[in-house]
Amino acid sequence: MKRVFLTILLAAMAHPLSAQELLSRVETRKVDGNGLFKVDVSFAVGELLVRPADGRLYRVAMDYADVFDPTIRFDPAGRSLSIKLDGEGGLHGEDLEDLGQRLSLDLPRNVPLDLTLEFGALEADIDLGELMLRTGKIRAGASHTTVSFSGATRGVCERLDFEVGAAEFEALQLGNSGCREISLKGAVGEMTLDFSGERLASETRLFIKVGLGEVRLRIPEAVGILLNADRFLASVSRAGLVKQGSAFVSPGYDGAKAKLIIEVDAALGSVEIERFR
Repeated sequence: MKRVFLTILLAAMAHPLSAQELLSRVETRKVDGNGLFKVDVSFAVGELLVRPADGRLYRVAMDYADVFDPTIRFDPAGRSLSIKLDGEGGLHGEDLEDLGQRLSLDLPRNVPLDLTLEFGALEADIDLGELMLRTGKIRAGASHTTVSFSGATRGVCERLDFEVGAAEFEALQLGNSGCREISLKGAVGEMTLDFSGERLASETRLFIKVGLGEVRLRIPEAVGILLNADRFLASVSRAGLVKQGSAFVSPGYDGAKAKLIIEVDAALGSVEIERFR
């Protein structure tokens, strides 16, 4: 999937804009709540909006240029939904903002989810609050991306992975996600992980790997922090943490109700920890 996605994006940015028509497609279905529901989205160019839906319904609304070929495949037996925007493109990078392409996806609240989102240019606004998220994989290309958890999730979130290219990226209210493991891989750009919220797991593991990017971690003062940093020419702030063996920990770490264990692998980038009440 990743190879196809990159091919589409490069093709779209390599050729001059030709006249095209903007088409629309809408689909709404109810999902059986018995078992895991897998959602896989690949949307190369345009605006992406993701929201929680009502009950067990999902809704897809897509506006797309006629040079692209969208596919929406719902498999009730296999309990999966695949959404892809494929095509040869024929579009110039400077004209991408003028396409008006947009994908709006409402996800069912009352169904356990494995979610994969892969997208490229322009903007993405993704709210995963109140969903039954089990795993999430979000890959953002050259875009401005905001991922939020506006309300507490339900069930067990095992893992949440972010992979960011040359982008401005924010993940907000991660304390509502309840995820046991969170990872961030970033190349170039400004990235923020905000751990405010009401459902931070008793022990959350955070893995960060950055190249030239700048990462800001916003962590409540009540959350205990243990930091391990493997860094080469990188700047890693420690925000009042004290050395304990080979790691750095926050005062009162052992007695904290919620703990964040951070592993940092940074090259030329920087990682800053900001504490708040």
